[in-house]
Amino acid sequence: MWNILKARVAAKRGKKLAENNQGRTLERAFDVIECVSSSSDPLTLTQISKATGLHIATTKRILGTLERRLYLKQAPNGYTLGPQVLPHAHAFLLQDRLALISPPILRDLTAVTSLTSSVFVPSGDQRILISRVEAPNALGYEFPIGQVLSLTLGGGKVLLAHKPAEEQERIIEAADSTPLADQKVQTPETLRADIEQILDTGIFVSASERSHGTVSLTAPIRNGDDTVIASINITGHDGLTNAEDILKHQANVLQAARRISSQMS
Repeated sequence: MWNILKARVAAKRGKKLAENNQGRTLERAFDVIECVSSSSDPLTLTQISKATGLHIATTKRILGTLERRLYLKQAPNGYTLGPQVLPHAHAFLLQDRLALISPPILRDLTAVTSLTSSVFVPSGDQRILISRVEAPNALGYEFPIGQVLSLTLGGGKVLLAHKPAEEQERIIEAADSTPLADQKVQTPETLRADIEQILDTGIFVSASERSHGTVSLTAPIRNGDDTVIASINITGHDGLTNAEDILKHQANVLQAARRISSQMS
C-alpha cells in the first residue's frame, strides 16, 4: 500500500513538473517572438539570447522550432518574423469586436475634424494601434496597424491613468526622466501630474511630446462594465491645429468614444 501511495505522489509530481516545463517553454517562445518583433533590424542568436536572458542553447532550440513553423525566418544577418504571423494578425482584425466596429466611427470622426483618428489598446507597458483613419492633410509620418507605442508619452497616458495603482507606479518609476520632442524633460512628477489631470478632465491634450509639431487629443473607451479597454484620439500637425484649437473637437472625440463603447456592450 505504501509503495502504491509513493508511486501516485511521484506520478503527480512528474505530471506537475512536465506541465511547469511546458509552461516555461511556451513563455520562452513568446519572449523570443516579442524580442524579434520589437526590432526593426534582424537579430542574431547572441542578441536574442542576451535580450531574453535565455541560455544560448535554449535560444537556439526555440529559434529552430519557430523557424520550422514559419513564425521566424533566418536571414544572412539574423532572424526576422516569418510569414506565419500574418494570418494571425488578419484573423485578429476579423474577430476582434473593437477592431471591427472602430473604422466607420473613426471615418466619421476624421470627416468632422479633418484630423487623423486612431484607436489603441493597452498591452503591458505599451499600447498597440488597432485602427486608424488618415486625415486628408496627413501627418509627416504614418503608423501601420500593429504599431507599438509607449504608455508614458502622448495619448498613451490616458491608458496609463486607468491602470491599477501598483502597476501604474511601476511604469512611472521605470520611465524616469524622458526627453520630449519639444526639448522639455518629463519626470515622474510631471507624469503623475498629467495622470491626475486626465482623471479629473477625462481627456488629455499632447503637444510635441513624442514627435515635434504633433498635437493630439485622447479620450478613453470603456466597455459595458465601465472598464477602460482602449483609447481614441485625433492627431494633427501644428500647421493645422494647436493645443487650444484641438479642444474644439473634444465633444466629437467623446461622442465617438461613447459610440464605440455602446457597441461593445
